[in-house]
Amino acid sequence: MLELMGTMAETYAAAYQALSAANSITCAVKETVFDAIPPPVAVILDMFALPQLLATREITGRSVPIMSWMTGHASSLLRLFGPESLGGIGDIGAKIDAEATRLGVTPEEIGEKIYNHTDGTLVKTSGLPAMYDYEFFPQERPFDIPVSMIIRGCYTVVHECDGVFMASAYAFENEALDTTRSWLLESKKDIYVIGPLLPRGYGTVAQSSRGAGEIEVFLDKMLLQRGGKAVLYISFGTIFWPTVPEYVDEVIEALVEKNFPFVFCFASPFAKVSDQLAEKVKSSGCGMITQWAPQQFILNHPATGWFLTHCGHNSITESLAAGIPLIAWPFEADQPAAAAYLTENLNVAIELIEVRTGERGLKPLHRNGRAAKGTRAAVGVEIRDVIDACRGKKGEELRRNAEDIKAKLFEAWLEGGVSRMELHAFLENFNAVK
Repeated sequence: MLELMGTMAETYAAAYQALSAANSITCAVKETVFDAIPPPVAVILDMFALPQLLATREITGRSVPIMSWMTGHASSLLRLFGPESLGGIGDIGAKIDAEATRLGVTPEEIGEKIYNHTDGTLVKTSGLPAMYDYEFFPQERPFDIPVSMIIRGCYTVVHECDGVFMASAYAFENEALDTTRSWLLESKKDIYVIGPLLPRGYGTVAQSSRGAGEIEVFLDKMLLQRGGKAVLYISFGTIFWPTVPEYVDEVIEALVEKNFPFVFCFASPFAKVSDQLAEKVKSSGCGMITQWAPQQFILNHPATGWFLTHCGHNSITESLAAGIPLIAWPFEADQPAAAAYLTENLNVAIELIEVRTGERGLKPLHRNGRAAKGTRAAVGVEIRDVIDACRGKKGEELRRNAEDIKAKLFEAWLEGGVSRMELHAFLENFNAVK
């Protein structure tokens, strides 16, 4: 991923220079030539695109506004990029530079230590239950990348841009979005909340089954045998993966033992699935394992009833917009805060606590005092309790709440809906509405 981001940064400046001059532009990969168009009146950049922001400023200065595209939960973004007065970690770049100067080292050498430091401080962020600072790190990482430098770059983009697009939605986090809007308006930044961003008819019509193949066959079979809302979909996204494989094994064994049908997707390059586990799933008759899955199709299939997820923003949005409650297994970034919000504020999820790892992951949570025991046996007890809860009154309650949010998300893009109006306001500002 980092290599791809580097490649895009290298080719961006030349492409933007051509666009700004109303010249044709050539694809850096396929060499396809695209006809010239009028120069841009605004630029929308991902919050990870600091090199592109700097290149844009160098070419067109402040004459062309830059909008930051922010995917994630508003409360989590407040924590990562907001001021300390709002429960944020503040200017992490300034903190890193100050400590690097004091110690006579490079920012890269000290960055991770600064970012990962926790001391049990109680953090209160808009829209979230109070959390100890270590609760934002419930898992050991399966990879070694300079997260501090990434967060530092995103912080700069957020503070240097002229406005922000939020891919979140008022349907499920109005308090944090209002706080974010007030904070950004203090520095005269426009904010447009335009989530959910999903295909037309999502949640009301079947999604494309392209590439579903055996998965569609399995889901159709489960629908006939078990009825609707019976299947659990499991995915940790395309990057994250548990660092204790035995915990994954225990969850799968519990599902097989409880005869709870599931589709298990392991797309992460760090995924480790043993031949024994794969064979156990195959022979169970109630499970399917795959390295890739059409997530939107699965979540909208009538057989699917639950989603065990790392709590990435897109996964949460796609699940709730389909009326599917969640089982949360968060790792880092915006995920831990999102999991807490889903369980405590929205009551649409059950968070797994015993799967936590590492020194920080085994410490008690502020909201309930629970601390993971750090054993496979404890994971086994918890997941079996969760399975029973999903099949009982607790599961019914979570599903009703998820269905309520689904309806609100659907309304956001109807005529007069809040997200539709926000996008219209942006277009009006740039005379793009005809």
